[in-house]
Parts: sequence; structure tokens; C-alpha cells
Amino acid sequence: MTKTPSTTPPPRPKLVDPPPFEPTRRNRIGRWRLILGLSTLGILTLGFWLVFGTDDDLQAVSHAPATASTSAPTSASRSFPTPIPILDCRDVSLDLTARQRAALEATGMSRCAMPFGVLLAADDRMPEPYVRQAVAVLAEMLDVDLNGVADDPELVALLRNHDTAWLAMPTDPDDWERDQLPRLERVLGYDIIIPAWWLDVQDDGEPDERGRAVMVEEIHHFITQFGLSRLHPKVFGVDDWNSVIARETQRAECDFWQHPENDCPDRPREIDGDCSDPNCNVVEFYQQVVVLRAGMEPGWRGIGFPETALELNRRLSDEIKAVMDDPAYHQLRRPLTFNYPVAFHRPSDP
Repeated sequence: MTKTPSTTPPPRPKLVDPPPFEPTRRNRIGRWRLILGLSTLGILTLGFWLVFGTDDDLQAVSHAPATASTSAPTSASRSFPTPIPILDCRDVSLDLTARQRAALEATGMSRCAMPFGVLLAADDRMPEPYVRQAVAVLAEMLDVDLNGVADDPELVALLRNHDTAWLAMPTDPDDWERDQLPRLERVLGYDIIIPAWWLDVQDDGEPDERGRAVMVEEIHHFITQFGLSRLHPKVFGVDDWNSVIARETQRAECDFWQHPENDCPDRPREIDGDCSDPNCNVVEFYQQVVVLRAGMEPGWRGIGFPETALELNRRLSDEIKAVMDDPAYHQLRRPLTFNYPVAFHRPSDP
């Protein structure tokens, strides 16, 4: 399993939002000239994509999100997801045992959300916007087409077993290590944390690009390690070096990838630690590959890691690219919207 990260992660540069699509405005012209012009444009555009377009380009265009200058799909053509509720962890509607609810309440981890049954619990001192954003990221990574249905029910079936693993949002490292974790690990599985001390939490602010990058990274680790690696061990396994993503990590090691806690022959480690085991090194490498290739910026880069998706794509093997592009595995292939609907329910709410 990935070790609990240190309280001082590597520096995390900001995500880069994709530029909005701005359609060209045309003046009104005569009816027949308009029809002829648009028909010609359509033929030329189709020809361009057939000659020059790639599968990735077509995929990105077909899934382009609505912006201020485009219309969102209507309910007649697309079903919108029901907002994910964030509840008091004592709520009996949550799929938790009485012991689990009691431990979460006693340790101050009082805010619970379970998108598609997957547990995320936050310290009651974590500002509401950060909890909302983390829940939205988790839900969208499990439902990338935003239709309210988990993309891979078998994957979700593994992740919803919170006796094996769960996501936690603590706010104080001393409280977490000394008081909260010792009690919670007796009733819940392994914790992947999204802590306030990594998020640069501002009490009166919203998560910034760095904060969102941290959320994406830790949730991706969680999904890979406790879901994908168990569902498809020959492809996404992280317990040894035999899977597709593990072999790719070894191939990239000391070439275009070096975890800052690991040594290379001509480059010593930059920080203390050891991330040489596959359950650390592979998980970290694969997250950066998926995120950059999907059009987002990783929260931090391994030593020598490519700066652009184009450069990365040239360095990756055909084997791993085929895996990431296979729709059967539901891997991220475009930037997240960060807008999955979430509803915050307080104890006084009906």
C-alpha cells in the first residue's frame, strides 16, 4: 500500500485550465447563401478531421464541456446526476456500522459523503468548500460522463468496501496521528488522506488550483491502489513489477521519471524517504501520466518528467497508451470539470 505521505509534499504547481471555445460570429445573410456556405464549411471541416484528426482529437471534441459561449445539453438529451449529499456521519442512512459512526463522531470526523457508496469523511474543522470540492472530484472520477451512473460497477464495488480503504480529510497533523487515526483504524480500513496541511486551506476561501491538484492526486491513488489494481492486476497491479503500468514505470525509471525519494545512478534523491517499492513508485508515476495526458497539470512532477502531454505521449510505450485509451478501463482522457453536483446537508436540514 502507498505509505501515508509526509506532511511536506513536493511543491505543487498550478493546474492550467483549458482555453474556452469561442465560436465565430457570422452576420445574417440570404437564406440560400447561408445554407450553401454552411454546407461547404461542414464538408471542409469533415475533410480536415478525416485527414488530420486523431482519435484523441475526436474524443476531446465529442466530449467538450459547455462554456459560457455554448449551450449545455437539455434534460431531454442528457440525464443530470443527482447531487451527492454530504451528511452528518451519525446519519443512519449512511452505509456504516454503529461502531464506525460512533468512531467518526468521537474523533470529530463528522462530515461524510458516499458517492456511489465510496466513503469520504472530513474533519468538522475542514471548511465546507473544500469538502464539497473533494466529494465532487471523487464522484466525477467515478462517473466521468456525468450521467449519474458509475462508469464501472465492478470498480465501485471494490472501492465501497471501507473496511479495506477510505478517504479522510483531517485538518491537524498532530490530532490526526495522535488521536483520530488510532481510533479510526480499529473500525475502518487503510486511510488515504487529503489533509488541510497540503491544501493550503483558507478559512474564508475556495480551493485553488493547487488544492484541487492535491485532491485529484490522492483520489487517483485511492482508485488505482484499492480498485484498479485488484480488478485488473495484469494491467494496473501495484504489488509487483509485472503489470502493464509497473513495467512502464520501470522503463521510465531514471529516464523520464524519478521519484524525489529514490536514487538514480547519476541523480541522488532530493528528499529523505523511500518510494522504490511498486506500491508507491508505480502509483505515483501512473497518476502523473494519466493527469498530464488528460490535459491537466499534475500537482508536482517527478524528476525529468515531461512538461507537456505531447512530449509525454512520445515517451510512453504503445502498450500503456492502448490501455489508457481502452474504453473498457474508463481512464481519464480529458480534464475534469470539478463541477459534479454536491449538496451539503446540515443536522437541521429536513
